[in-house]
Amino acid sequence: MDDRMPDTRKKVAKFLSSEGFSSLIAAFLTIVLGLFISFILLFIFERNVSLDAFRVMITGSFGTIGVQKGMARVLFYATPLMLAGLSFGFTLKAGVFNIGVAGQFVVGLLTGVIVAIRCEGVFGDYLWLAAVLCGACAGAAWGAFQGFLQAYFNMHPIVCGIMMNYIGLFLITAICEADPMVYAKGRGWTEVVPLKAIMPDLGLDRIFGQTSAVNIGLYIAAALCVAAHFVLKRTTFGYEIKAVGHNAYASQYAGINIKRTVILTMMLAGLFAGFGGAIQHLSAADTHYAITDALPQQGFTGVSIALIAMGHPIAIIFAALFIAYLQVGGLGMQAYGLQPDFVNVITSLIIYFCAFNFVFKHWYGRLFKWLRRAK
Repeated sequence: MDDRMPDTRKKVAKFLSSEGFSSLIAAFLTIVLGLFISFILLFIFERNVSLDAFRVMITGSFGTIGVQKGMARVLFYATPLMLAGLSFGFTLKAGVFNIGVAGQFVVGLLTGVIVAIRCEGVFGDYLWLAAVLCGACAGAAWGAFQGFLQAYFNMHPIVCGIMMNYIGLFLITAICEADPMVYAKGRGWTEVVPLKAIMPDLGLDRIFGQTSAVNIGLYIAAALCVAAHFVLKRTTFGYEIKAVGHNAYASQYAGINIKRTVILTMMLAGLFAGFGGAIQHLSAADTHYAITDALPQQGFTGVSIALIAMGHPIAIIFAALFIAYLQVGGLGMQAYGLQPDFVNVITSLIIYFCAFNFVFKHWYGRLFKWLRRAK
């Protein structure tokens, strides 16, 4: 029957059954389901303002704060989320679950703060670059160590990742608290980083206004996503990563060093997360970082972003923008009297349902095959 099918129908069928289209359909369905369940929850608990509050979340609160300011906030929030999502998505290709994204993120963040404060006057106008690169390298080292434990000691990736998250958090905060130049004793936060450590806006202030915090970090995040896509698609190392992810035993039989691949993949994942952490704090002037025993939420949100994008580096850019858009809309919902915790529940619920991307993709594939057989 397929041989008699016209070329146009064959092309349409091939497109509908393609990996990219099925991923797109799965992402759309998970987003719609998450939004629907969120609205039901909002209607149950806040019936009087549910429609208006939901509208603000859907429109990203652009109607209240303006398109320019709203877009600036979305891009600012999306920048570290891109890198956190890339950190998890990159390892996903190797069949490794990098649950340690949050730990690598905070290690990179506070390393960048330490370098920015400690090295004031050393690097001149390039202090921001030195701080960001040191934060990225610290994240890479922490990720490589986690990869080493998983590769050579066969530690469970989830247990290892959770453990390394808190070890990294408490270790780097202990280093900060021991340095009087970095830690404001008695206040519970770090000192303000020098102005030269703040990342330049590279002309983005002319687009989004002088008060926006959008900076060169947006270009760095997007460039790293593109670079990761190139590595996976066009390099031998990328082929090894995907081969290990598909079948580790067959890859080993073919001569691929699995331990080396896992460690290098985790190192690059830590590099991405470290970049995200450093960029997160060095994007806005006159800000302190509160030293707490809580891991940064961006690390866990990055996991959902990678799942929405099915681990595809380019799709991670758009998934991060979508999640940041929801976060900005969630902030606008507070104008209707909703408590911040309830807003977090709504946005988190949407993110949670987006993690079912793999399930919907599997169902779509089975449905499409069934429809083709029915014909």
